[in-house]
Amino acid sequence: MSNEAETVAALARKTVEPKTVKTGDGREFLIVAEGAAVREISDEHSLQVTAPRYIKQAVTLQTQESLIAYVKAFKTPATILFADIGTNSVVGLIDYHAPAKAAHAAHKAVLTLPFSEEWRIWNEVSGKLKPQLEFARFLEENAADVRAPTAGDLLDACRDLQVHRKVNFVKAVRTQTDNENFEYTEETNATNKKSGLEIPTKFVLGLPVYFGEEDTEVSAFLRWRLDDGSLTLGIQLHRVEHVRQAVFKQIVLAAAEATGCPAVFGKI
Repeated sequence: MSNEAETVAALARKTVEPKTVKTGDGREFLIVAEGAAVREISDEHSLQVTAPRYIKQAVTLQTQESLIAYVKAFKTPATILFADIGTNSVVGLIDYHAPAKAAHAAHKAVLTLPFSEEWRIWNEVSGKLKPQLEFARFLEENAADVRAPTAGDLLDACRDLQVHRKVNFVKAVRTQTDNENFEYTEETNATNKKSGLEIPTKFVLGLPVYFGEEDTEVSAFLRWRLDDGSLTLGIQLHRVEHVRQAVFKQIVLAAAEATGCPAVFGKI
């Protein structure tokens, strides 16, 4: 721009008649004799609209399908996908550099995968012990996510937990069916009754990791504590980070295949 201005100024010093000069980028300047003033007259009232030389745009998307649709609509031979497993994000760089050819890399489609509500709920309770009634109510409210044990067995366990809230638990014994049997004593009138409460120790959940994605199988284990006759219970999700990373990788590879663009794991 400075070279163009110097050229225009030099011409202004050499002329006494009004004169127009057009620069290499299509702009026009009017040079008048009085004071050798220079005034741009390309589009004095901004009535003309010229397209930008390149696209500078960053859109934020929320589903894999949206990323695929956007990239396919605007992709170039140099378009590439950058997948950052640490932030659950995929960036489609539409105008990335080609071999031996620099580009602006200013047109981006950013997919930040939000976790599903089911995934968030189960992860929030994972590893935390709850009182019997609270634990039973949690299982009842989220029974739709449990694939095993069966719905009937799960509801039976919830019912038993709610009924036997005021008993004195004494010990836990693993059964032949790999359930946990919590033995307790219960005072009724003048007698002391002894019995047990059986609860599954393993659960199989069906949870979508990210919003809008298919269910993924997640294993979970029963966790418990006996403290002075009182029983607290909880769920511990198994290798949940491995599950998340595997699902993220599947999403990235599926997006690469659907768009026909290469994908690399990393950040820009």
